Amino acid sequence: MSATQVPHSSRTVRSAVIWSYVLTGGNFAVTGVVTFVMAAFVPPAEFGVMALALVWVTFAQMLMQHGPAQAVVQREDVTDRHFDAAFWSTLGLATLFALVFAGLAPLWALWNGTPQLAYVCWALAPVIVFNALGVIPDAILRRRMDMKRISLRVLTVGLISGVLGVTAAVAGLGVWAYAIQQLTMSALTVAVVWTVTEWRPHRTGIGPAFRDLRRFSLHSLSEVTAFFVSSRIDALVMGAFFGPAAIGLYRFAVRIVEMVNSVAAGGIGQVSLADLSRLTQDRDAFGRRLGQFVHAAAMLMYPALGILAATAGPLLRLIGDEWSPAAGALRVLCAAGAITMLGSILTPAVQAAGRPGVGAVIGWVEAVVAAASIVTVGLLMRDAPVTAQVLAIAWTVLAVQGLMTAVYVWVALYRVLHLKARVVLLPSLPPFTAGLAALGVGLLVEALLPSSTHVFLGLVLTGCAAVGVAVLLLLGLDGRVRGLARSVLRR
Repeated sequence: MSATQVPHSSRTVRSAVIWSYVLTGGNFAVTGVVTFVMAAFVPPAEFGVMALALVWVTFAQMLMQHGPAQAVVQREDVTDRHFDAAFWSTLGLATLFALVFAGLAPLWALWNGTPQLAYVCWALAPVIVFNALGVIPDAILRRRMDMKRISLRVLTVGLISGVLGVTAAVAGLGVWAYAIQQLTMSALTVAVVWTVTEWRPHRTGIGPAFRDLRRFSLHSLSEVTAFFVSSRIDALVMGAFFGPAAIGLYRFAVRIVEMVNSVAAGGIGQVSLADLSRLTQDRDAFGRRLGQFVHAAAMLMYPALGILAATAGPLLRLIGDEWSPAAGALRVLCAAGAITMLGSILTPAVQAAGRPGVGAVIGWVEAVVAAASIVTVGLLMRDAPVTAQVLAIAWTVLAVQGLMTAVYVWVALYRVLHLKARVVLLPSLPPFTAGLAALGVGLLVEALLPSSTHVFLGLVLTGCAAVGVAVLLLLGLDGRVRGLARSVLRR
């Protein structure tokens, strides 16, 4: 199959979603274990240094994955010249970004009062270029919904890089263990992507193709930049008010929630844009498919976040007592993650409709509101205990994201997509109820356990209670889940 061919059938979409979840679910399992094990050997302050360095590496990766890459996935008619133009423009932007990132690293370290940060940034600069090299081949696979060919290979890469990272952490390398993991993972991922993609770039005749992609790319880049500023303004600003320990605790809690979000919404996000882009002329089919995507993400995410919030205390104590101050923030951020799930699923739908500028406008408003709110909290909480600082930022993020997600959902459904909210949102009510019940039951069990209970036993008992309630409610309230369970049992 050529790079420009796009299969479209229910069976193809279902297969793509399944393999996408194999990839994201496997990544979650590998990354989760690696993250927790490394955290047991690397203190919060060291994690905070890496989090500050990764802020800009993550931003670069977001830019690479959007812009021209999103344009070639969304576009109905695309040729190999479009892929060529997308590849060279993405690689050029990444190279420029990496050079600027390396040049400004000392200023970023000075802003955060952490001299070691500059060296970590320099070590991570190649990751930006490595990631850019694999973006367009990955976009071709997503456009063809060919997730099977890459899933197991990428999981192997995650396992190898994770083992190296853990080994370095056990050896006492601190923040450099994370750097080794990141460099290894990005380099091996690029190698894997190119081995499963037949397409190869050419440098001639790309001018007209680049102009075709430019408008969508610019809107998409503006949207992702706004999203980055609004979602990472905490890390951008916290260094001016709080120390590395507070940043490390907060970003570790954020990282855990993001892993859950990646599994629940990431698998759908990898195929929804390509699928929905082919249904834009049939509003009813578009609405039904979007509702299916929202339900699938909610079915995984809401119960998982409820269970995570219920077990936050014993989970962090099990990793190490120095991580316990982040428990309250982790619970609050679980609520924020539940809210933003809708936005993460609706964003590809709005892009599929050819309106990425809508998300950009709302994203920039959210960025301004979030910046003002976090700066205010930083000024007020500068001398507060670390636990209070982390919790205050988490509550601020929850409030801002709750307000702006409500605005975005309304605009996306009623002003852009012209869909009824009940068609898209109502199917997510049973999973939401299951997640809320899991949180309540889990907290109740934790409160009833004797103080002498071993932390691991407490985690198991709390988790089992939360999982049991979530599963029972999903089976009792959600017809689709019951149907899926019956089909599995018949086999």
